[in-house]
Amino acid sequence: MASRKINSLIFIVLPVSAVLVFIFSLKSGVKYISFFDAAAALFGSGEEDVLTIIRQIRFPRAIMAMAAGAGLAASGCVFQGILKNPLADPFTLGISGGAAFGACSGFVFGLAAVSWLLIPFCAFAGALLAVLAVYILSLQRRFNSNSMILSGVIISYIFSSAVMLLFAVSKTDQIYSAFIWLMGNMSVFDERLLPAAVIIVIIGTVILCLTGNIINAVTLGGQKANTLGINTEKTVKIIFLLTSLITAACVSCCGVIGFVGLMMPHIMRKIVGGNHMILIPASALAGCVFLPLCDTLTRILFAPIEIPVGVITSIIGGVFFIFLLKTSKEK
Repeated sequence: MASRKINSLIFIVLPVSAVLVFIFSLKSGVKYISFFDAAAALFGSGEEDVLTIIRQIRFPRAIMAMAAGAGLAASGCVFQGILKNPLADPFTLGISGGAAFGACSGFVFGLAAVSWLLIPFCAFAGALLAVLAVYILSLQRRFNSNSMILSGVIISYIFSSAVMLLFAVSKTDQIYSAFIWLMGNMSVFDERLLPAAVIIVIIGTVILCLTGNIINAVTLGGQKANTLGINTEKTVKIIFLLTSLITAACVSCCGVIGFVGLMMPHIMRKIVGGNHMILIPASALAGCVFLPLCDTLTRILFAPIEIPVGVITSIIGGVFFIFLLKTSKEK
């Protein structure tokens, strides 16, 4: 009974928190804008400079941050479930590494000068290439969790080395642009990509939430899942591909943002338990709160200088896991 009350409270607190963070994100920045002016700008009225800041910069950015936070958190939760490994996330499986290689290739070969839209497409292609490589390597071992993690680590190292090679042979200005993208930056995406990215994340995350019971069965092990009528190998393949698509959509727009997919499931698992029917949507909502908040902090902590959001998430994530390690050791 107590756990049900906690779960119900979580699904009230998180959406309300997401709305508050969204409002905070619209208001905050180098130029402070009041809530009423921000609301008026959303509906097309107010001063010209406020209209530009809200409608063309902060609103798309806040929406993208919420979508990326939800997508990365839900993906990390699902990866941890199907692989039965609490450290599994898009980084572990090489998806982020593939996206980084694709984006850096675009910068080095001058595609950013042709059109900035080409960089996300290169990142998306690189992420899909990494997914394909992990998929093929995992098939050799019947797609079990150990083979997937090992394949992901191998692919991640290969792409990381390829990125270093690109940096070694490219010009300084190209390296700087690529490096800023690699640190995760919500200010670099083109708002024309927003509808497609948000649709992929929303539809994909909803489907993942609906597969919670299936993931629960998969975590029990192959034999027990088969007794429930679930083809474990086929199910893991489909869920892995869907989750990879969501991750690729997020990373291709925002760059490599660490710890969201790793930390949010950990925190929510402590609160709501291990039932993925509850854990996946809770993690997604937590990501909706966490990433926009971190992105807002990047604009106000060292204003007028803006730092990449990946720096903030990595610092918070590192401190969190040090604290987690210390407390678990004491227990």
